[in-house]
Amino acid sequence: MRKLFCSMVLVCVLSVFMLGAEVTFWFAGGDPQLDLPIVKKQIADFEKATGIKVNLVVIPWAEDPHTKLDVAIMSGKAPDLAKVGSPREHALAWSKSVEPLEKYLPKDFLNSFSKSVLMGSTYKMNSPQELSGKIVGVPYFCHTRVVLYRKDILAERGLPEPSSNWTWNDFLEYAKRLTFDRNNDGQIDVYGFGASAQYAYQLMIWVWQAGGTMINEKGAPTINTEAFYKGAKFFVDLFRTFKVVQPGAVNANLADVRRQLVAGQVAMYIDTGDAGPALRKELGDKVGAVVLPTNPETGRRTSYYGADVFVIPSSAKHKEEAAKLLMWLCGKENMLEYCNVAGFVPSRTDAAEEYVSNDPIMEAFAQQMSDSNPWVEHPEYSAFTRIIKAAIQDVLSGKLSLEDGLKRAQQELEAHLKEKGYSW
Repeated sequence: MRKLFCSMVLVCVLSVFMLGAEVTFWFAGGDPQLDLPIVKKQIADFEKATGIKVNLVVIPWAEDPHTKLDVAIMSGKAPDLAKVGSPREHALAWSKSVEPLEKYLPKDFLNSFSKSVLMGSTYKMNSPQELSGKIVGVPYFCHTRVVLYRKDILAERGLPEPSSNWTWNDFLEYAKRLTFDRNNDGQIDVYGFGASAQYAYQLMIWVWQAGGTMINEKGAPTINTEAFYKGAKFFVDLFRTFKVVQPGAVNANLADVRRQLVAGQVAMYIDTGDAGPALRKELGDKVGAVVLPTNPETGRRTSYYGADVFVIPSSAKHKEEAAKLLMWLCGKENMLEYCNVAGFVPSRTDAAEEYVSNDPIMEAFAQQMSDSNPWVEHPEYSAFTRIIKAAIQDVLSGKLSLEDGLKRAQQELEAHLKEKGYSW
């Protein structure tokens, strides 16, 4: 009887080994009609090639996948691999919820990504010490922001397409001349710059270009600095002083701004990588793209970039297998196949070079990546978003002066971070 029992256990063990472990993979976002079929096909190829089964769980952004991942980790039901939006990996690292990836991924694989891209997912806080300076996520793709514009409206106003060395002064002149009454009925028909204060990064790009930051090297908020004020003032003046921004922009949805560009109601706006292919489908060669204008004092044209990032939870049961799946999806050809459908720039250097070749719109996004910042790499990044956005919206609505708005944001951030246990 004992021999029979041992034989049965051996058969079970061998069966599991032969079939391979089942990796649970949580995929945040995704479009059932666009990129998800590619992901599923690549996973099927991975299963066939490795014998490792993959349980794919798709969680739309509308269902708050980040919170669901937090709950799963706390309840001991973490997936083996998860795709999250940056800079979520930094918050997960702060709570020791993700693995440092250098011990699972070979150097030649990591070297296929640019240093700046990997630096965005390198944990920079001093605590927990064992994760400080470690890579805690691998970017799947990057999505920086550039200026997208209507070539035909520029031509209508006698303006050449902007060059990559244009400045803030050039941008302002374009925005002014592209704000006009087309049919002479006394009403503005076209606005030069479509914007939205609903997205804090639309403010921050001008702040970064002016030399401002959200925190200093000690982790203290820096919202009340002169550089922050200069960048914020340029953004606010586009709305209130120069009046080149479309009505309703304080709370506008960026998808609506995109539709206004298509409708010819705005001539320029700032958006991410997937907007280029989408606009080209609707406008053909009427749409163009260019890097952001340069601040004449600092020489910076900094944009914001984000990424969707793969992480391996520290409580994952199949970490080695999860790393194999990560490398499979981030192989050059698979990444190219995915990005060609999704419309984002690949995070691998070799894939990105091939992706943007002979495509002037995507070339602008690739060029902009050389001067792009990730969102604040702090575990409380969402508080920075919420507090800065609320302050600038109150400024644009006339409830606060710019000075008072920034002062309030500084005080609220300091209080919030101290309440959470941070000091500087």
